[in-house]
Amino acid sequence: MTQLWEEREKRRHQRIALEVEVLLVTNGAMLPGRTQDISESGMAAILPVELHEGAEVELQIKLPAGTQTVRATVRNHNVYRHGFEFAQPLHGFT
Repeated sequence: MTQLWEEREKRRHQRIALEVEVLLVTNGAMLPGRTQDISESGMAAILPVELHEGAEVELQIKLPAGTQTVRATVRNHNVYRHGFEFAQPLHGFT
């Protein structure tokens, strides 16, 4: 098995590629970013800051059906690319 296949097998929900605007709200700051992919339980986004793993944030995601606001936890990051886990599943995002 390839590493990419093994990583996908660990996911609870399938992610789909989606590039839309996202606004990160944390500690009174509002920072713009861009999603890379999304699922019911989380997403990856590029942001202009480095957040620490475990940080809790609010994300305002500009989906085609309208803006969704969700609470999320930073699960991983690689410089400006961050992986978030939603506090509650996001339904109907496609």
